[in-house]
Amino acid sequence: MNELIEKIKHYGDEFCLLRVSIGPVQEFISEARKTRDLYIGSRLLSLATFRTMKPIFDTYGLEAIIYPHIKYSKERLSSLPNIYMAVIPKSEFHETISQMEIGLQNFWNDMQKEVNRKLPPDCKGYYNQKIKSPFYMNWVAVPIVIEELNSEYKPKVKEIIHFFNERKVTRTFDSWEGSYIQKCNQCGRREYPQEIYSSVQEKFKARIRENEILCSICLLKRLLNPDDIDVSPQKFDSVMDVSAAIAKKLIEQNKNEKHEIKEFTDNVKRIGNVIDNTYKNGECYYEDYLNYDFFKKEYGIPDNPDFRKLCEDTKKSLSAAYESLGIKEPSKYYSILMMDGDNMGKLMSGEVKLTSGDILKDADFTLNYQKKLSEILADTGSNTSELIKSQEEGNGNGLCVYSGGDDLLAFLPLETSLSTANKARSCFISEFRKSNIKQTSSAGIVILHHKDPLRRGLEEARKNVEEAKKSFKDKDAFCITLRLFSGSVVTWGYKWEIRTPTLQNLDSVKVLDVLRYFVSFMLESPEKKLSPSFVRDFMEELPSFYEYNERKSTWKLSEEMFKSEFWRLLKRHMPSESNLWKVEFKKGILTLDLLAESFIYMADPEKNNQVKNTKENFENFLQIALFLVREQIGGDLK
Repeated sequence: MNELIEKIKHYGDEFCLLRVSIGPVQEFISEARKTRDLYIGSRLLSLATFRTMKPIFDTYGLEAIIYPHIKYSKERLSSLPNIYMAVIPKSEFHETISQMEIGLQNFWNDMQKEVNRKLPPDCKGYYNQKIKSPFYMNWVAVPIVIEELNSEYKPKVKEIIHFFNERKVTRTFDSWEGSYIQKCNQCGRREYPQEIYSSVQEKFKARIRENEILCSICLLKRLLNPDDIDVSPQKFDSVMDVSAAIAKKLIEQNKNEKHEIKEFTDNVKRIGNVIDNTYKNGECYYEDYLNYDFFKKEYGIPDNPDFRKLCEDTKKSLSAAYESLGIKEPSKYYSILMMDGDNMGKLMSGEVKLTSGDILKDADFTLNYQKKLSEILADTGSNTSELIKSQEEGNGNGLCVYSGGDDLLAFLPLETSLSTANKARSCFISEFRKSNIKQTSSAGIVILHHKDPLRRGLEEARKNVEEAKKSFKDKDAFCITLRLFSGSVVTWGYKWEIRTPTLQNLDSVKVLDVLRYFVSFMLESPEKKLSPSFVRDFMEELPSFYEYNERKSTWKLSEEMFKSEFWRLLKRHMPSESNLWKVEFKKGILTLDLLAESFIYMADPEKNNQVKNTKENFENFLQIALFLVREQIGGDLK
């Protein structure tokens, strides 16, 4: 018998299957101009969800929560899904719901109290339970008896999901009430608190820019400290910290080995003491930002000759530190990785696709089976989070905002973004494969300048996830957008893997690996590298490889011409004595042969009938490769 049933059977035979969602989700999280706002928004939503769960597991035990699988750790609480399912006794149903709603309101009141304590004396009391909570709780429940929990579980799950979807359609929206008072820069909807704003802004210059206007809720997110929500300060790394992550790691590893590096890190620490921020220092790794004007704008630092000199000294020591390590200044671009499990609604409602290709029988989708799915998602979320944060060579070196198992949001330095996306996807599918389940995921990746608006990048990443799922019938794809600071935008989407035996008799080839190897060949030493001019020349010739069939309204690729020109230009742009001609992808398979065949496959409209414009899509692939070369981002092949 199921452990949950064994534990609750003394309550009788009548229970309720309960499904709950806490919102708002995307609008609350994505209302962010800084990584601090984004992470706190995500953390607050997870903690709010946890507080509504608490009356259930405090009374009936953790087993009463069917989904998600609860792991008690500070880290996992940041990635708690906002939707959950539980079983509670019918006789105590209304009391439990009441306690859940009270818990949600009390959580918001607690957050207001935390911020209220930080306000200047003339503002005390503003957050004293006066601000309406942004959170709401939607729920549906269906009656269920122990016999149904044991043997008729799947029909009940389908029933509650049907009602839940109906409930979402009928969700009650509060109308926005307001006047012509200036609105918040961050959310663009709520009014800013005129009566306290100037005093708060004066006290928190380091957090609120001079011309930044925030509403009461966005201001609350900005003023909360790490210890208020039980996380470490490193969670608030800026996007500059992310883009400079690899350089920061190298300098940290060598600071006690070389005098030039020690001098730089000491200066960075002094700057941190002045701006009252000793852990978030990504700006110090870029010469352009090591000046008084930048720190005045960002942190409201008063003019001081000593501080101006400190900035100049730090700039000189930074240049010396990079020279001593033999590295260049890091790219000012970083990646947003958003990943989402495919068809998760079907999976959690019992339509489970097995690795054999069969669908799980209804009778096999039991309460225990769904709990196992919950555990798989919890393990996946935990493993992926560790992958993103890990500073070991070849891992993410990034910032994980949330990793719930079926969804992921992370910021990554360019150096690790491609390999980490591959590994995160592999982590997801391998956990399910261990249980004989075939499950896929799709991703949206955005490469953008660290001065670009964060919110625009988040919206683009979310749109890319949807585009990846929509463009390919069986999903399992990614979509990458490159947003140049100049304003140009390039988007390329493809399946994670090319599965065809014609590619050197391999079962499959990971497409991002093709990109990584191609880029790495153009970043070798001058005497053996593939010149980036190869890409430019090849793109000029590309249109001549296609022929339009007017009768069928289709394009056809001449593989022979494509292949011939590929090898001709390759010989022109890579030294004949280069060892790259002999580099093997796998034993007996030359990497250049694999690149040639992969390029032909990706550029062929007949093989890519789900891609809207195959030629343009392939050109965008080449443009992204050129960008990575320009930014000196290697293939990250370790």
